[in-house]
Amino acid sequence: MVNKFGFKQALPVIDSWITYQMYIKEIPGSAIGVFVEDEVIFNKEYGYADLNDQIKLTDEHLFRIASQSKLFTATAVMKLYNENKLSLDDRVSKHLPWFKSNNDENLQNICIHHLLTHTSGIICDGNCHWTEHYSPSREDIKTQVKNGISVFKTSETVKYSNFGYAVLGQLIEAVTGQSYEEYIQKTILDPLEMKNTFTDINQENIHRHAKGYAMKLPRQERKPVKHFPMKTMNAAAGFSSTAEDLIKFFQAHIYGNDILLPDHIKREMQRVQVNYNSGKRGLGFEIANYSSEVVFFHSGGYPGFKSLSGLNQNDNVILVVLINAADGPNYLWFNTITTLFSSLLEKWKELKTPEGEETPDYSDLKGYYASESGVAMICQVGSKLVLVSPDADNPTSTLQILKHEEGHRFITPSGHPFTAPGETIKFIDGPDGEKILIAHHGGKVKKLQIINK
Repeated sequence: MVNKFGFKQALPVIDSWITYQMYIKEIPGSAIGVFVEDEVIFNKEYGYADLNDQIKLTDEHLFRIASQSKLFTATAVMKLYNENKLSLDDRVSKHLPWFKSNNDENLQNICIHHLLTHTSGIICDGNCHWTEHYSPSREDIKTQVKNGISVFKTSETVKYSNFGYAVLGQLIEAVTGQSYEEYIQKTILDPLEMKNTFTDINQENIHRHAKGYAMKLPRQERKPVKHFPMKTMNAAAGFSSTAEDLIKFFQAHIYGNDILLPDHIKREMQRVQVNYNSGKRGLGFEIANYSSEVVFFHSGGYPGFKSLSGLNQNDNVILVVLINAADGPNYLWFNTITTLFSSLLEKWKELKTPEGEETPDYSDLKGYYASESGVAMICQVGSKLVLVSPDADNPTSTLQILKHEEGHRFITPSGHPFTAPGETIKFIDGPDGEKILIAHHGGKVKKLQIINK
């Protein structure tokens, strides 16, 4: 198992790197949540829910999580499967008699598991227009099915389909005799006490949502994107949530509890069902390797929002990344945070305070030091100062553990040939009382104050 204390000690590097990335990439806002073993060790909001009115993000603000909604739909289907109310090999038309077309014979071959694994071969969005902010009604979906929706033959290829998960939402209604929203609320959200998660945006919860923002164009301000309800597409992409609530959901998918599902059903959801060029899929879950660990996850992209949440089952680690920007680097941040944790834990023996010694206080040395050549980020992990380039998308490649010499003098380590290994850097008092970094070549580098607007 992981060293939870080591994870906690690594958080200052994660926090500082995200803060700088928010600043340099002009990201409006984000929320990051980390769960390890049995505890939420980090849950923090950065930036703004509303740039124009300068409203700071809080843990009460909701993010559109888009395709992460599919995990809730897949979980609901597997609950019904576990209760013997359906079979994954059932043809969709068994439960939805309207799921047929004289123009599309392929529909008769589509089973529930094909929709879950995106191997049905049907259209991606149909008449759902993301740029026009239009979502289809129930009758729209039925009309599209009647006209024909197959692009490939069933099981011919993996073809991502929001439309397929919208159909699963209606299948859940047919099997349970309840609305999709009611079933999700009663069987998933209520048992997990997910009080800040909603199946779609409406007049009751819209005021709690962070504003979403379009991509950042050169020399232009970000433009807000208007929220719109997903209606019958909510089973594919309608949900809104918070980092704290999503951690609760992923906790229920950790082995060893049966709050939602028994372990054998979870294993089936997290077993590789299909392989394709760029990845692997289970039932609902995407599956990938991050820092040599298998992670079960799902991403989300809604106009003005990007997100990604994942579970490392081996170490009971959950990471949630929520960003209210269309160009939010959700995959990059998820990968970087995971890699930073892994790298720092590997170095934990070197970083931790030796037994019997007192941990030094380097709080006045920490910060961002900017020169014309770039920015250096100084953080404390355990008993050591670490130097990182916060501009780097993979900061682990630039991470240096500084060796304390005496006072505020440190030596750069070997292993980084272009960073003057073995030479001295030191910190001196500036005229305003704030430390100045004296680099190995004697140049003075002052602190940079990060202001996220």
